[in-house]
Amino acid sequence: MTEPNDHAPISVQTSQDETVPVTAVAGEIDMSTADLVRDEVHARLAAKPDVLVLDLSAVEFIGSAGVHLLVHSQMEAEDHGTRLAVVVPEQSFASRVLRTAGVHQMLDLHTDLPSAMSTR
Repeated sequence: MTEPNDHAPISVQTSQDETVPVTAVAGEIDMSTADLVRDEVHARLAAKPDVLVLDLSAVEFIGSAGVHLLVHSQMEAEDHGTRLAVVVPEQSFASRVLRTAGVHQMLDLHTDLPSAMSTR
């Protein structure tokens, strides 16, 4: 778990909602912070849950390193037999970036947490 500060403008926290781990990210995902998110997602996927929810609702910026992180996390989840549900609000910066990059089609995107949780 990390908290935002002047050196790492990001927070990465995982909680358990019933039996589903939910990793919430807030702040900026860029080349200086993507490893923090990747390490947390990798640790959660190592437990091979049926579903892992990655909540990006509070992400204010996502760069190419963040896009790469999501693609890699999706592939890793598939290798573990885990469904990776990604929460990205429809009108958010992250949503626009993922659609522009064309990776929205390969991700299980949801506009809110209840939607991601309801499709287990």
